[in-house]
Amino acid sequence: MRVDPTNKKVTLVSIPRDTKVSYKGQTMKINGTHTADGAAGVVNAVDTLCGVKISHYVEVSFDGFSTVVDALGGVTVDVDTKIDDEKAGDDVIEPGTQVLNGSQALTYCRSRAFVDGDYTRTRHQRTFITALISQITSTSNPLTLVSVVNAGADMLSTDLSVSSIVAMATQLKGMDPANIYSCTIPSTTATISGQSYVVANEGELAEMMKRVDAGEDPEGPTTMGEGLDGTTL
Repeated sequence: MRVDPTNKKVTLVSIPRDTKVSYKGQTMKINGTHTADGAAGVVNAVDTLCGVKISHYVEVSFDGFSTVVDALGGVTVDVDTKIDDEKAGDDVIEPGTQVLNGSQALTYCRSRAFVDGDYTRTRHQRTFITALISQITSTSNPLTLVSVVNAGADMLSTDLSVSSIVAMATQLKGMDPANIYSCTIPSTTATISGQSYVVANEGELAEMMKRVDAGEDPEGPTTMGEGLDGTTL
């Protein structure tokens, strides 16, 4: 996530969990870097893959995710397809615009029971995070931000303080939802040594990250210019 409070812009970039990376001389899926070295391993892998310097990280447990959503009173999401996936949760979610509670939101964001698996899941995650950001930044009560962050604080692992998170969210208050950009890394799939991988298209990814760094729509045309001073998480 690239956050630019000054210009009130946010860009979300999804990396499928099966993305192939080289880490400490070994070929592995990017989620394997977490198994190897926790959050530090993932940060290092994302730095290398995307050619960026990650400024901060947030790691949230399933319970923490649900708690934050419930602290907000639920999040309004336009669900595009029915979700009935016992591997993701017990909730069955019908299509349509609705308020998802913590348990439903977790099921919505975890399910990958689709033809394209993780691609739809990451799209749903970005859809949900976009709705979450819009809802938080539209609130007029600053205490809501504090209560939401505090609700999930015990289940978050991050190098950001509660006050820093609240300050960043406060700066984004009133942000135009059109300024929340969303994309996944350009990639293909491949079987390597009997394992299925997502393989990033390095050239396209580099061009996309230039647009991200410049605060532009990552899926739009490339333009030349100075990058804005954003923070990447």
